[in-house]
Amino acid sequence: MQLTSITIKLLQALTQPLRLLTLAVLLLGLGGMAHAKDYMVEVIVFEHLDKNDTAIPGNLIYPKLARSMGLTSERAQNAGFQLVTDGLSMTESAEKIKSQGRYRLLKHFAWRQPGLERKEAKAVRINLGQATTVYLPEDLKPYKQFIPASSQPQADRTREIRTTTVNGTIKVSLGRFLHMDAHMVFTDTETGTSYGLSQSRKMRSRELHYIDNQRFGILTRILPIEGDAGS
Repeated sequence: MQLTSITIKLLQALTQPLRLLTLAVLLLGLGGMAHAKDYMVEVIVFEHLDKNDTAIPGNLIYPKLARSMGLTSERAQNAGFQLVTDGLSMTESAEKIKSQGRYRLLKHFAWRQPGLERKEAKAVRINLGQATTVYLPEDLKPYKQFIPASSQPQADRTREIRTTTVNGTIKVSLGRFLHMDAHMVFTDTETGTSYGLSQSRKMRSRELHYIDNQRFGILTRILPIEGDAGS
């Protein structure tokens, strides 16, 4: 993705304190292959306020989602996923986003999970913000990533479903490197406009990464859990 001036400014503001840490990690050989048994996945979801909005007003979409789970669900607990509320490493970054008029902080959260191979990886469901109702086609098979939606029922869109300002999934898997798959939709209920984001990103543990589009995005870092590193 080509970096916008907004994204460059945000990264410059957030990554300055991380440069020495990243250098130390690289010198210790910890930034490449992932060896830990468990990881903490930390995510900041933010909205661009100073943006060049090229989306078509009234163009609603809904993310086509594979099976996913909420972090507080029994299924997540049985899979070894656990919501983390203390000791977050990106609090300073979240505060910087809140203090800048170009962005709105939507959510800062984290979870612990095992390092699962891609075929075993489990998607975490993300629902943030205002709830609203949209209408989808009855047959969803023709659509791969995003499903066309409308705010009112239409002849070809009669399936009623609830969505939120940010709706989607994040999935972290482990191979030679860590991978994050982010598949989400931001819906502006005032204009009836949606913005889809679907990316798969190779990641290095301990490093700050971003995934965004013209309307919203995420900053994320994946940390190996201390004491769980393999040989």
